[in-house]
Amino acid sequence: MATRLSINPATLSHYFVESNVPLDHLQEKISDFDKFLTGDKSPTYNQLEKIASLINVPAGLLALQSQVTINTQRLSFRTHNSATVDRMSAELRDTIIEMQEKQTFLQEQIDETTSLADAQLSRSQDYMTIAEAIRSKLQSEVNHLPQSRNNPIRYFREKASDIGVFVFFNGKIRDNTHRPLDPEEFRGFSLKSSKAPIIFVNQKDSPNAQLFTLIHELVHLFIDDEGISGASEQRDYEHSRKEALINRITAEILVPKILFERETSLDVEELSKKYSVSRYVITRRLLDLEKISPSVYDQIISSLTSNAPLRKRPTGGNYNTNIKFRIDNTFFRFVHSAIMQDQVAYTEAFRLIGTGYKGFKTLENELT
Repeated sequence: MATRLSINPATLSHYFVESNVPLDHLQEKISDFDKFLTGDKSPTYNQLEKIASLINVPAGLLALQSQVTINTQRLSFRTHNSATVDRMSAELRDTIIEMQEKQTFLQEQIDETTSLADAQLSRSQDYMTIAEAIRSKLQSEVNHLPQSRNNPIRYFREKASDIGVFVFFNGKIRDNTHRPLDPEEFRGFSLKSSKAPIIFVNQKDSPNAQLFTLIHELVHLFIDDEGISGASEQRDYEHSRKEALINRITAEILVPKILFERETSLDVEELSKKYSVSRYVITRRLLDLEKISPSVYDQIISSLTSNAPLRKRPTGGNYNTNIKFRIDNTFFRFVHSAIMQDQVAYTEAFRLIGTGYKGFKTLENELT
């Protein structure tokens, strides 16, 4: 017998009304739909999935106890030429909603608070001071290269995890390969929380860009600000004043001044590989530390822009390896614990994690 889900009829009713789909149409496609609206009966997982498809919303929304809205005024967008984003794709919208759902679950599971934001840092405009404070909190050496060189994303992800930040990667909506995420629209975002701050990184981006986004969004959390990282990379320091500051802090953490000043080479490609950042970031650091003149900087940027190859999108790779990379390990432990304590059913856990049975077992095997 199929397990029925405990849902809030008011939440279902809200999204049904918003959809403008006729009641008789839904009643024809979904038996007992009217009873789901009144709360006299609960839908199965498959029925909820079908309802979501018919009214064109993520199934996760219908399972929440209250309706979710995305406050785009609260989110700070960074896009080409600092343009204001008034509309977002369905993929970006659904990814934000998925992360908000995960955050809601975590906040119900976690008792202690995570103190990242600092009022003094939020007011400061000294990028070196802020970068040093973040390093201290992460317990990361200024010269992180000996520890991070083999896998800088893993190094900084683990540092973030140690201070209570949950980091997720994906290049699509959950496991849906037909709904890829476009790095030209966004590279990642952060959602602040006193218990479960979250960073999401677009896995369709290049590895160097993913690393920069991870640190960039971590900085957002430290200065008590949520953000969405857009696609522009060529002029990383020419966005809003706040974004320019955040980019400088990010660059300092990844390419520390004390190390970069000692570099004798001006080979942008070589330095880019050494520090695992883009050539644009290296070029800007060369300018900031007066290793090149503004005119040389403009020449290099112009050359990089005009000769930029088509972005190579990472391939899916091995499924098991990818699922373990995508899902934050600490988050999965909380979900697994909730299952063991009969707080959530397996079907609900699969939906919450964003994978099926195969992915769940892969993650579960990592616990042993």
